[in-house]
Amino acid sequence: MQSFDLKVQKIRNLRGKVKAPPSKSYTLRAIIVGCINGRVRISNPLLSDDTRNAIELWKKLGATIQEHGRSLQVTGFGNRLSLNPKNGNKSKFSEIYVGESGTLLRFILPILALLKGKFRVIGKDTLCDRPNAPIVQALKGWGVNIEGYGRRHELPIKIISNGTIKGGKTTVNGSMSSQTISSLLIAAPFTKNGTEIKVENLKLVSRPYIDITHDVLKWAKVNIKRNGYKSFTVKNGQKIKPGKVFHVHGDYSSAAFLMAAACLVKSDVTITDLVNDKQGDKEIIKILRKMGARILNRNKSVRIRGPFNLRGIEIDCRDIPDLVPILAVLGCFAKGKTRLYNIEHVAHKESDRISHPAKELCELGASISRSNKELFIKHSKLRSGKVVSSHGDHRVVMALAVAGLAIGNLTIKNARCISKSYPDFISDLKSLGAKLGKAR
Repeated sequence: MQSFDLKVQKIRNLRGKVKAPPSKSYTLRAIIVGCINGRVRISNPLLSDDTRNAIELWKKLGATIQEHGRSLQVTGFGNRLSLNPKNGNKSKFSEIYVGESGTLLRFILPILALLKGKFRVIGKDTLCDRPNAPIVQALKGWGVNIEGYGRRHELPIKIISNGTIKGGKTTVNGSMSSQTISSLLIAAPFTKNGTEIKVENLKLVSRPYIDITHDVLKWAKVNIKRNGYKSFTVKNGQKIKPGKVFHVHGDYSSAAFLMAAACLVKSDVTITDLVNDKQGDKEIIKILRKMGARILNRNKSVRIRGPFNLRGIEIDCRDIPDLVPILAVLGCFAKGKTRLYNIEHVAHKESDRISHPAKELCELGASISRSNKELFIKHSKLRSGKVVSSHGDHRVVMALAVAGLAIGNLTIKNARCISKSYPDFISDLKSLGAKLGKAR
């Protein structure tokens, strides 16, 4: 799909019912675990850029994945991760393409170490500039021959593997991301010595994503002993035995944009398929209520009848990095001041989610001050008729689009990236009455 600019018009109201897009986090983990063993049907998966890249990569490594309507039929490796991948060449590096998915990148590295061969992992756009030192250093400590570019181990990353990982004790710095721990947990049952993962300084961020990983591994009969978020122990020799069906429910991270829009304009919006699972971004409901929104949450759905006179609050974003862009937008419309803190780690996402949303909102007239740890947002009257940049970040696009629904006549450059996590974002909003579409 070619890049396009998104034109957003002011609307009088949003009305109707929409099903939340499937969870990207659960979809990716279910695909990975399903590909390791068994015949698994993944029901209601998210089919976005990130998950399709995962599907194509696992096919290349030898799994069989077939799309049947709203489900994926996965036939995995049968727990034999020492298999040579299809089309592998022992004398040359096989290229492993992960697109722009940080999750796929970190999750695939220990899996490649359990295969036999020489691999060169590549990606595109902003992922090529993101640091991978924690996962590379952890795998080096487990005896893996792995090296990235420069001291931050950026892409490309090369792995020369003999099909085994020794495992053992390791200490992980989780101050930037929890993905290292999740990826090690998935590979841990296949290590020679079992594993004990300790968290350095206990400054772990994005903790609910580890809970999602644990949830999927529990479905696959993997036993993990844990001491909260301080340490994780996995015995070797366990077999991954997933159930026959894994059903993916709605994504709170994506639904947050719909909820925010319904709070800012006249609305009667119902979002369905939002269950009480391990997703940390379900916190958006509590946050909006604290800001003054009235939200009905029952029967696996959320109903919002806005608008509301929101008030600024202080929000700890340690575990909810994906909500920072839309929370920054909400802060502009809330009376008083909004403070977003514990946000250092969001600077290392698809874009710098501290400075980039702030920059574009300031272009619209917002009053925002920032440091590398906090955003302070004052109630602001945003101006219409502006052109802003997505910075290639799907969540920045969607956050700015929500602002555009309230102020009108807003153009967002390079909006194609929304397909990374929420391909139906435009059509879902249009089904509720929003006026937005590709600029001409």
